[in-house]
Amino acid sequence: MAQMLPPVNFGREYLQNRIATEFSLARHIGIVVDSADETGVVLRAPLAPNSNDKGTAFGGSLFALAVLTGWAWVARYLAAHELAADAVIQESTIRYLVPVKGEFRASLAAPSCAQIEKFRKMLQRAGRGRIRLRVDIHCGHALATHFEGVFAAAIR
Repeated sequence: MAQMLPPVNFGREYLQNRIATEFSLARHIGIVVDSADETGVVLRAPLAPNSNDKGTAFGGSLFALAVLTGWAWVARYLAAHELAADAVIQESTIRYLVPVKGEFRASLAAPSCAQIEKFRKMLQRAGRGRIRLRVDIHCGHALATHFEGVFAAAIR
């Protein structure tokens, strides 16, 4: 009799492992996955390994966290829907609103069902798709950074 494997949970631990394994920068700057489910993704990072000469978060670290948060949402979606595809950032804009003086947290609320369905249909029909995602980075209660990016995926 064949042994049944438990279903894979594509949540926090799944993404933490993928990020730590696939992005060495993430290990160096201390990125931690706080949550990952159908409603969205939240990643965080400490200030110490990400600080600049002014004692605030380096803009590149904020950008890296924002991009990884978007990538994490797409990677989780692809894995949960058993799509063998690779995801990359295609274009982005970022606004730095206030200096970050402590731990910072990036949050991405899942896009609308219509956006997700359009992305899924593009992947199904053309073998590649794009989706625009928004990531906000907070330090405490303050909105510090606003990021929007288009992520592309292509079936392998």
